[in-house]
Amino acid sequence: MAYQFADPFDTYGNNYTLLAGYPWDALSSAGVATVINTDFRFTPPGTLPGGCCGITIGNYLRKNLSGSPATVLILVGIKLLTLPSSSVGDIVMLWDTGTQQVCLAVTPNGALQFYRGNVANAIGAITPNGTIQANVWYGLAIAVTVNGSTGSVQLFINGSQVAAINSTGLNTQATGNAQATQVSIGNSNNTVGTIRYDDFFCMDTTGAFLNALPAYDPRIFTKMPSAPGNYTNWTPVGLGANWQNASQQPPSASDYNGNNVGGTKDSYVTQSAGLASAPFAVIVRASLERDDGGAHTPSLLIRSGGVDGVSSALPALGSSYVFYDYVPQNDPNTVLPWTGPNADAAQPGVVEG
Repeated sequence: MAYQFADPFDTYGNNYTLLAGYPWDALSSAGVATVINTDFRFTPPGTLPGGCCGITIGNYLRKNLSGSPATVLILVGIKLLTLPSSSVGDIVMLWDTGTQQVCLAVTPNGALQFYRGNVANAIGAITPNGTIQANVWYGLAIAVTVNGSTGSVQLFINGSQVAAINSTGLNTQATGNAQATQVSIGNSNNTVGTIRYDDFFCMDTTGAFLNALPAYDPRIFTKMPSAPGNYTNWTPVGLGANWQNASQQPPSASDYNGNNVGGTKDSYVTQSAGLASAPFAVIVRASLERDDGGAHTPSLLIRSGGVDGVSSALPALGSSYVFYDYVPQNDPNTVLPWTGPNADAAQPGVVEG
């Protein structure tokens, strides 16, 4: 599997309140997470959108993982508006079907430490006091292996290749299963004020690629449609052009592109990010639902240099919107890893199934 989920928090628009199921599977309660376009880790290049998600005290967003991996890798930007006042607070958590296995927590003194369970048992090393300060963005790279005796935890900060925490031979298993089925961001034990998150990326170690932490601090650039692509075969509803409907932030239930003819394609030119270096990953994301009684199993595509790369057929669409991702390892034109310019020029799209 390797790639699990990503959320740059760039595609929703300012002051958008995230909803359970779209795309995070669960919220601790309604209205706890708001997207803010006036704060982000890095200023996005050109006209690309930027933003972060603010999660209120004692609340969290949770995402189901595929394949119940034993090792989970997480990249995330984080900013605490205030440090805990009196006791440690969890800020990134791994779960086994609703029970916390492991969490990364911050102390009132700004140190970071992993805990088994919900800040129940400190495990591994702790960073120095002052590692985290209020109102400062940090890029965290986290690796956790869940096991009752050979578990491990790693933490890298701001792209440093010297681990802030690197502890092995641990009991990182709080349930009867050496696995993680969910990941969450926020604070579940009601000790940390509003936390802001940006550039969230989650993977595991089981796939052929995206199965290891990068040797740098990555960020996610969100490239929205800006002009028609090579294919303009779906029917626009709402706005006049296909690319305009596909660029709505957040996706609009009244502005969309529709189709029911198998094999029909739509693609879009996107905003330029000015990429020069090879990207860590290229992700095509679409928001899709069916609005008729037919079975629809579309695919996502990426067009590069006149060659289409097409994903496997998606699961049959339901009657509510779901985000779907396609993560091609190689450029379909060169059949080699992506270069920055080729990734920047590629056209995302969709194929009716």
